[in-house]
Amino acid sequence: MEELRTTSNYQFSGTKIDELGATKYTLGTMVVDVSGSVASYKQELENSLLTILDSCKKSPMAENLLLRLTVFNHSCNELHGFKPLNNIDESDYKNILNPSGGTALFDATHSAIEATKDYGKILADQDFLVNAVIFIVTDGDDNESTTNPTSIKNAIADVMRDEFLESVTVILIGVTSNNTMISAYLDRFQQDANINQFVDIGDATPSKLAKMAQFISRSISSTSQSLGSGAASGPLAF
Repeated sequence: MEELRTTSNYQFSGTKIDELGATKYTLGTMVVDVSGSVASYKQELENSLLTILDSCKKSPMAENLLLRLTVFNHSCNELHGFKPLNNIDESDYKNILNPSGGTALFDATHSAIEATKDYGKILADQDFLVNAVIFIVTDGDDNESTTNPTSIKNAIADVMRDEFLESVTVILIGVTSNNTMISAYLDRFQQDANINQFVDIGDATPSKLAKMAQFISRSISSTSQSLGSGAASGPLAF
């Protein structure tokens, strides 16, 4: 893995070019809220991440997927950078979430977009074909960030203008516990930041989180299958 920094000085890591074996890749990023309010469903959320990893490994496009996992509370932390699936072990996703603190939702989203853009440029400059999908999973409103939805909107616009990536899709997933105020807040965030899709899963029950894992897996698969078509995959129903 190579340690890198984005143009906005966010740190991230990615597999070195000479260690990649395919000619095209989908960059999949999962950005997971680990603020204090997540503690009650920590295990179910970890189970969802394991399901996503397992499903991606079974995908027909598995050799063309690079996954990155980050978490955020009052700060943002990378648990692993952009890695081929065969370099990610199931044990890497066990007991990795430690909920505490506040919610830097905007910073986490902004840094994920920047890292995806910059790593995508590194690959594109070496003649790899690349597209991307980013998932932000959260149960609350922002109370810690230094950035804002406008900064995120501008970052997304920069990705589209620079064309390093064939396409990039950003999906916001709300674990809102059917709280209409939180749902409305996240819906407004999606619109203000020009995020592609907002999915409200409702309560943090095992069945809903399992359904979320299936949705993310299908979205990654759809994005990878559209690679080379010149277009992004369409939004999927939850």
